[in-house]
Amino acid sequence: MTRIDDLERAAARHWQAPEQERLGEWLLRAAEGFTGRANSALPLGDPGPPWPEAVAYVTDWYRRRRLTPMIAVPLPLADARRHRLDNFLAERAWLLRSGPAFVMTAAGADIPAPALHTDVQLDPEPGADWLAVYRYRGQELPPIARTLLMSAPWQAFASVRREGSRPVAVGRVSVAGRWGAITAVEVDAGCRRQGLGAALTSALAAAAADRGANRILLQVETGNTPARALYARCGFRDSHRYHYRIAPTG
Repeated sequence: MTRIDDLERAAARHWQAPEQERLGEWLLRAAEGFTGRANSALPLGDPGPPWPEAVAYVTDWYRRRRLTPMIAVPLPLADARRHRLDNFLAERAWLLRSGPAFVMTAAGADIPAPALHTDVQLDPEPGADWLAVYRYRGQELPPIARTLLMSAPWQAFASVRREGSRPVAVGRVSVAGRWGAITAVEVDAGCRRQGLGAALTSALAAAAADRGANRILLQVETGNTPARALYARCGFRDSHRYHYRIAPTG
């Protein structure tokens, strides 16, 4: 089984903020506030200075960029209350951000073909019509979104169209090393429960396999029960969970 730290390091290569800095083994990331993953510190390993100094450095680093200081905390599925860094932050009034998520993984060979044939188009870059469908937390995309979408060593963008019209379902796959990652999956509200999510997942996993990835990861919010059920049917299993801690104001 892949260690949580190793899996988080792998995941970080698939969604790379344009501004990054190392603090020891910690990774600080900034992308104008778009997405938590690209605008939070990833605290894996030893930051160098003791935690109080490291957290103070993180706080100052984000505030100088007019961003809310935020730390992503990966947690095991069990015994999360014993996570030392999370307890350290909680004791210092760092609040939980909404939208904790699970990281799920699957072997590419275990992801089945969709039950119904669906034509899935793959493109090397996201076109305007693809970008018009994808929504992050229901919001329109800022200009920097495209930078993040194109930030992996390799990526492709899938779309399902109906009768040649604009896409009704989209998704992104990226590859870094032996890992593929599925992100930015969106199905039009009027086309859900028609097997499009499974078709996208299968096509994206196959594209990753063609680039040499034998394992696939994805992140899904803990409250998104339909998506979690879909990915479980596609062969994904929970690896761990994570949430974000936000610095107190003042």
